[in-house]
Amino acid sequence: MSNKLISMSGVFATAIFWGALLVFAAIRPDYTHFHKAISELGAFGAPHALAWNLIGFIVPGVLLALCGGAIALRVDGRRTALYWLLILSGLGFSGTGLIPAVMEDGSPSLESAWTIGHVIMTFVSGLPWLLATAVLVSHVKRNEQWRHLTTTCLVLSCLAIASLLTNMLSRGLPFLAENPGLAQRIAFAFYFAWFLVAGFLFNGRVVVETKVQAEGTKGVRVI
Repeated sequence: MSNKLISMSGVFATAIFWGALLVFAAIRPDYTHFHKAISELGAFGAPHALAWNLIGFIVPGVLLALCGGAIALRVDGRRTALYWLLILSGLGFSGTGLIPAVMEDGSPSLESAWTIGHVIMTFVSGLPWLLATAVLVSHVKRNEQWRHLTTTCLVLSCLAIASLLTNMLSRGLPFLAENPGLAQRIAFAFYFAWFLVAGFLFNGRVVVETKVQAEGTKGVRVI
């Protein structure tokens, strides 16, 4: 698969997820983005749950794994820890669709093994991603070809931490405490934005270095 198509996998994942979220939420009169968790769309007994889990979680997750793996390969040239962390994050995202939650009166039933599995998948997706954002900064800093992107990757890593803090501290922030669904969507936005930007930076541009022997310099052509 070409670098261009791999780069587009992050775009496709983002478009499919957010497009599906808007559509599936719109066909449920009782659903509100400000107060309902995204996982409620795929919970047992929810209308069109199977379709949502496939289109909203499984497919985007696979695409994110593809995008993340390509990012790591472009940076390191081989399958390092960064590669597996990003692959795991995408597959964990898909896992939230393979293991739906059980909801009771609008709240997740933590007595259900399905709900516990669903929560575990959210951690499998989120924690490796957070670690990968920091590892990427370290690897880019040591790589002469990509060193100029160190600051950008550091900013992306900070955004990842911000997404975690948004969820963790949302109950202590008046507006987000009253709108828990919004806090979750902000965190998801940071997650997808990271893959979009990183995918463009590392997969969307093919850099060809040519040595100009007569002048003793290097020409860089961006395709």
